[in-house]
Amino acid sequence: MFRGVKYLFLSAVVALGLGTAKPKADAIPIALGISAAALIIGGEVFQTPQPDASRAFIAGGVGYFDVWSRKNTAASFHVEYRPPWQIWRIKPMVGAFGTTDGAVAGYFGVGYDTHITKNIVFNVNTAATFYNAGGGKHLGSFAVLRSGIELGWRFEDASRLVVSIHHLSHGELFADRNPGAEIFAVTYHVPVENLEKLFGR
Repeated sequence: MFRGVKYLFLSAVVALGLGTAKPKADAIPIALGISAAALIIGGEVFQTPQPDASRAFIAGGVGYFDVWSRKNTAASFHVEYRPPWQIWRIKPMVGAFGTTDGAVAGYFGVGYDTHITKNIVFNVNTAATFYNAGGGKHLGSFAVLRSGIELGWRFEDASRLVVSIHHLSHGELFADRNPGAEIFAVTYHVPVENLEKLFGR
């Protein structure tokens, strides 16, 4: 019963974040939604290990904004923090990103790890995002959801090199205009404990 409720909750969060309930949703959020649901359900059914559940991470990376439509492309840069705790195998996250055409955003949300092997890890995440377009692409609202999937290689020191794709959209919750955008990115995640050792703390 509890596990079934958790499946429904996680699936609802992912579906809302990716806008898959929208009738005219394009292929990218639909594909991301299906992939995310499969990873979450697989992780829950097989109770895959989550060795980094109690680790805090700081991450930074670069990306390509509006990679799918290519109408308002720009380079993007992001930073993120993931605290050292979780509930229901779900880990919180907070971050920010900016683009070379002046868009800036801050976000907070949750993520879920699924380890395929000791070194190969998928992460599904969704986050409430406050977005200012600047000179870049307008998404129809200052409030959007940033949701996507990550595929990473976990090194022996628990750091990760990750590739990801995220969809930004408000799913017509706040306005009729909802062009959406995708960001493809490469990110390096460093455990906070590694930084403390590096600086002698």
